[in-house]
Amino acid sequence: MKIHSKPFVLALVAAATCQWVLAQSAPKPPEPAMQATGADVTPTNPATKAAADDEIMTLTPFEVTAAKDTGYQATETLAGTRIRTNLRDVGAALSVITKEFLQDIGATDSTTLLQYTTNAEVAGTRGTYAGLGNGTSVDETGNLRSPGSAQRVRGLAAADNARDFYITDIPWDSFNVDRIDILRGPNSILYGLGSPAGIVNGSTRNAEFRNRGQVDARVASYGSVRTNIDINQQLIKNVLAIRLDGLWDHEKFQQKPAFENDERIYGALRFDPQLFKNRSLRTSIKMKYEHGDIDANRPRIIPPNDSLTPWWRPVAVTADNPFGGMAKTLVNNPYDVWRTDNVVAGDGRGLVQSSSANYLPWLSDFPNQQQPYYLIDGGTNQLYRVDGGYINTFARNSSGGFTGVSNGIPNKRQNGMFYGLGNLSNVANATGRVLPGAQYGQYRNQSLLDPTVFDFYNNLIDGPTKWEMEKWDAYNIDFSQTAFDDRLGVQLSYDRQKYYRAGEAFLGGSPTLTIDILKNFSDFYTKGLNGTTSVQNQNLGRPYVTGANNNGGNSYSSDRKYMRGSVFAEFRAADVLSNSFLVKLLGKHRFNGVASDEKFFNESRTWQMYANSQAWAGYWNGNDGSTSDIRDRSPMAFVYLGGPIHTRSSASGANIPRITTNITMPDTGVYAMDATWQNWAVGFADPWNVPESLYRVYNGLPNAESTTQLTQASNPANMVGWNSNFQNNLVRYNRGQDLSLVTGAQKSLRQTTSYSGSYQGYFWNNAFVATLGWRYDQVKTKDVTAQQMPGNRGIRNLSPDVYKLPDVYPANQILKGHSTSGGAVLHLNQVLPRDPLPFNVSLSYNESSNFQVTSVRRDVYGTPIANPSGKTYEYGVLLSTKDNKYSFRGVKYTTRVTNASSGLSDAYVIGQIITNGLNWRNVFLYQLGGYDFPSRGQDSYRNRWTNAYPDLSEADALKEMNASITGWNNIQKWLAGRGFFKAWNFNPLGPDTALVDRSTYLSNPTQYAPDPLTVYSYASTQPQGFTVTADTESTGYEAEFTANPLPNWRVSFNASQTEATRNNVGGAALTEFINYLDTQLYSAPGVLSPAGKIPRWGGAGAAVGPNVYAPWRSKYVLMKLQEGTAAPEIREYRYNFVTNYSFRRGFLKGVGVGGAYRWQDKVVIGYPVKEDGNFDLSKPYYGPSEDGIDLWASYERKLTDKVNWKIQLNVRNAFAKDGLIPISIEPDGKTWASVRVKPTQEWFLTNTFSF
Repeated sequence: MKIHSKPFVLALVAAATCQWVLAQSAPKPPEPAMQATGADVTPTNPATKAAADDEIMTLTPFEVTAAKDTGYQATETLAGTRIRTNLRDVGAALSVITKEFLQDIGATDSTTLLQYTTNAEVAGTRGTYAGLGNGTSVDETGNLRSPGSAQRVRGLAAADNARDFYITDIPWDSFNVDRIDILRGPNSILYGLGSPAGIVNGSTRNAEFRNRGQVDARVASYGSVRTNIDINQQLIKNVLAIRLDGLWDHEKFQQKPAFENDERIYGALRFDPQLFKNRSLRTSIKMKYEHGDIDANRPRIIPPNDSLTPWWRPVAVTADNPFGGMAKTLVNNPYDVWRTDNVVAGDGRGLVQSSSANYLPWLSDFPNQQQPYYLIDGGTNQLYRVDGGYINTFARNSSGGFTGVSNGIPNKRQNGMFYGLGNLSNVANATGRVLPGAQYGQYRNQSLLDPTVFDFYNNLIDGPTKWEMEKWDAYNIDFSQTAFDDRLGVQLSYDRQKYYRAGEAFLGGSPTLTIDILKNFSDFYTKGLNGTTSVQNQNLGRPYVTGANNNGGNSYSSDRKYMRGSVFAEFRAADVLSNSFLVKLLGKHRFNGVASDEKFFNESRTWQMYANSQAWAGYWNGNDGSTSDIRDRSPMAFVYLGGPIHTRSSASGANIPRITTNITMPDTGVYAMDATWQNWAVGFADPWNVPESLYRVYNGLPNAESTTQLTQASNPANMVGWNSNFQNNLVRYNRGQDLSLVTGAQKSLRQTTSYSGSYQGYFWNNAFVATLGWRYDQVKTKDVTAQQMPGNRGIRNLSPDVYKLPDVYPANQILKGHSTSGGAVLHLNQVLPRDPLPFNVSLSYNESSNFQVTSVRRDVYGTPIANPSGKTYEYGVLLSTKDNKYSFRGVKYTTRVTNASSGLSDAYVIGQIITNGLNWRNVFLYQLGGYDFPSRGQDSYRNRWTNAYPDLSEADALKEMNASITGWNNIQKWLAGRGFFKAWNFNPLGPDTALVDRSTYLSNPTQYAPDPLTVYSYASTQPQGFTVTADTESTGYEAEFTANPLPNWRVSFNASQTEATRNNVGGAALTEFINYLDTQLYSAPGVLSPAGKIPRWGGAGAAVGPNVYAPWRSKYVLMKLQEGTAAPEIREYRYNFVTNYSFRRGFLKGVGVGGAYRWQDKVVIGYPVKEDGNFDLSKPYYGPSEDGIDLWASYERKLTDKVNWKIQLNVRNAFAKDGLIPISIEPDGKTWASVRVKPTQEWFLTNTFSF
């Protein structure tokens, strides 16, 4: 449910009033000692006051409190063994972020904290990296919908988020969190299961035995407002206490109209019933609950893709113009684009023909024929036109027979529907123009770099057409019983977290800005226009973005249930020995055993926003539409932004606006050319002289168009013609109201049973501390993917009777594993006689491992992939002064991650490669004239091999066609033997007896008949959890320095040196798959085999090998080239410095000033490619270093005896201006490809009232 703002605020005010009334009658606490002496002190800040109050609180071994922290320095943690331990005795690399540190820098969540911490990175508008990889394109969808997970530790991967040391999906917030523990690297004592990068744990507040409250009110840049309240009330002294926290955070951003509204309520209860007279026996029951609701339209940090400015660039590729352009070419009409006859340089013909003098690789055809596209104004939502192209069904040939859907009107030229600019990654692989090194996949889509074209700093291009949301409920119950002064303890706990997030983007995850260059539509001749000098398109020259199509959204829900039991015991040598030497030597020993059970259910769904009606599918197919996939030819939108700009000398300074209104696609008539015959007064074969107005529409003789004569079967006047008679009632997802638009759904249940034990031995008067851990985990997983329903538009079957988890766990999804860890700390000062050292010195070693249980991941054949696992080795030194005012820790580490999830652009194309090959194998095998088996044996340009390869004789063409059919038969058999088709959710492929050549089929069509329902429409979807993997190794050094030089001066400094490289990229299964296809689709390097040459729609340029497989393979090559390279966006060196000084006396009494400086090294954004196709790792391309300055000032004073007031102004990224940071680079080594928007200056003012 949604937290409504007004009732929520009223509830908080009522609670605050109740607390205030109770506080007036509460006994006055004793004065602090400093006040008793009459010392001149400032009003204590909340952290200091909490420390004083907490002195009377007694904690169990299973909990820590922020009250014992001093400034930025923490002293205790649970992150070592789950038992409260001094930080100096922990060998693992662990950082604890204190409440005072959070308050000084103004951090409220991971996106505002992690950039200040050791060897950690975070994405977002205030982040230090993009976290999107460096492929041919970048997609922000994941980061926008789950920003709390968009982080990385040690250059490895995202650390797990934890909540009170339970893995969580819930983003933490400082409204109910006082300290953050960041554990870098795996730790099997805490988690045998978890990210090898570590954990980021937020410890939620407990109810405490004292009366206190705090209200924070913050206003910030761009109109942001945040209010949070914390009230703690002791109801029965030292027995019963409650706590209520609330948050109302409405944040706005530099990009308009981006926002994030975060509203939460949290309650905690503590009951220590004092069941025993013996006070060494303590019983404690703690309960917590939180509800949260986030509604957002978050800002993007990646500018739109640039398919706009290349229109102004020259066509020729030169040193100064390495990618070519369009030379401001306008498209006369959709027919001239495809012409091969009568082409004269500069006449606008043959623009997509690679043999033409006018060839433009940048020109692209967006919608398919019969794919309705909507032309919409992005400022008013005005609908200009809905075009559906040619409806070829029932077009007649000269004999009166039907031509079939794809053959179309006889002799009509090929044409697209709407033309614009493509992107660089596709241009590089365009037929007839392969840019240098394109086969290595190094050309990437380019981000727009000029903010005067579109101001991406201040505008979210989506406008209000994008949204994200999160909501959750979390419960926790904890029972602990200790005895013998905490020498023995038992803890039982139950934790339940129900979480849901979703998001939708009309423009998709990677919007592209381009320009309308089409002068006339396909129907120009009906208006009496000449199609050359005429301009029919009223939007010519206007910039636009594309939306809808298959764009949509996704959701993720989880239900986590944890039950955990712990037994703790401490043995002291003094209990059984009287010999002082042995007592000193053997010291004390702690043992902790944990048994836990976790049930983790999760479900993911994807959907598209719009689809055509089944009636539309039937209209253009000539059937009932039930066999047409609901995703096929989904309606597209071209959303115009501002006025025409094509008359400008360049795009610079165009100042294109964003979308400013919600874009809706209404039910409407689709303007289309209906080829249904209506003039029965003429014969189909009667002669027809093509009128001059149609010269550009119909094929003519090479040099004499004016004498062209065709038959009446080609005359559009004999057909129904262009009209908007067909009403297309769109199918809309509408936030789940129509589930037929769900394009993917998977759910899984993971049950983990774990047993672990840890030991801590304190020897030689606590001088030597040894830690050992062992863990056993049994993980069982079962999952299900919603399947498509053949014959019902491929809609996913979400019926609970079908889409349900298996009754039992599959044997190959039951995993059992052991993991161990160990470490030691030696405090030299306590070993050496008489402590000769001027400062304290501790040496440490830590070794640990774990594995991460993800949702089921599968390789290209659907085989489950082993879970990611991690191993770390750490050597450390801790130096501190005798008074502990100064502390330095240095760590040398090596962390290895195996089988980590990696990225592969457009992985879904793997299924399309096979789909296309088998579809067109059947077209030639059965000589399909249409899209179904009843059209078998019909002659068509699409099933004639010589149409694509006219230089071949009929005999050679037949031989090559049969070789191609056999080649794809072999591919099908090989893949079937590896489970590929089941994994990729193919519809039935038919009997193996159908795997024959053309002549064998003709010998007995009945015996060798295929499955008629899927003979052409093989649909495929990625396997649930399809993943490519890679191994990563990170090595380096980490340093942390904390100081409290004076009681009122805090200093923190951390630095790291990191080298993270990738190995074994892709995994063995995918490598085998690619190697096999290479041998089947190519007879030699660069030489297509018959299977690779199999043409589509009668064109060699559209053949499966060069047009489907090769472009995608370049993306695979790009991934494989990452072998041995630095992980994306790795910066070798980084450091952070934070300090705060508070004045205690004089006229500045109560004033505090502070600041922070953050710096990170230059970043590798690419490598040159050598002639052998490998990267030259010795000559990386670098992006610039990056830094940030934060400043703050505060004033604090008492308003009354019981109310303390503090006001603090923070300026984050002071003096920073708008700018861009490169993520990747083009092969020329000069041109930035993808970039992110750098963090810029912002401020916030916080008022804090403590009572």
